[in-house]
Amino acid sequence: MIKSFYVIDDFLQDPHQLRKLALAQEYPEYEETPQFPGRNSKYRQVINGLDKKISDIVGEPLVPTDGTSYAKFRIALEGDKGTSSVHIDNAHWTAILYLTLPEHCQDGTHFFRHIPTDTDRAPYFRHEYEKYGSTDAQELLDLTVNRDSNDPGKWEKIMTIPMRFNRMVVMRPQHWHDAGKSFGNSVENGRLVYLSFFNHASVGPSGTGQ
Repeated sequence: MIKSFYVIDDFLQDPHQLRKLALAQEYPEYEETPQFPGRNSKYRQVINGLDKKISDIVGEPLVPTDGTSYAKFRIALEGDKGTSSVHIDNAHWTAILYLTLPEHCQDGTHFFRHIPTDTDRAPYFRHEYEKYGSTDAQELLDLTVNRDSNDPGKWEKIMTIPMRFNRMVVMRPQHWHDAGKSFGNSVENGRLVYLSFFNHASVGPSGTGQ
């Protein structure tokens, strides 16, 4: 049995404390159009005990993934642009904590079926590659998200996890997904989230072993 999604409401005892820290962060503009709409906080905000909590939820020992936006806030406002839409994350697990207040929440995280391959995710395991018509991870990505990310005709939206203040979504990020709608005109009323990315501890933070 494989579990792919966990949705936990009222995750933090005092989410307003974390939101206050998010509002005080700097969100630098990018010099070029980023891959995805929005901006990351300049600094990380590590939450004591969160890594262990997420490990307990998924039932696996986890470590933060190198080269990701681990422990950063992200704001995405109406009109923000990105070069890609549907994607996967380079990690074994992704954790998204929604910090937008209830009166401003809109939409949520979207999940898709890739119509040409009739798949809703990239392979979890090496033995799955054959059914995708590829034995090479890069080739598979080139035939799916790298080629079709911005072509809405190649994707069927199959599920949305709605945004809700203090809702934690923990997912296997190999599922074809996007961040949903960007909205608002400031950090106070925009799409505000706290992000974490994890690898299984046995492969280490870089995914290449320890």
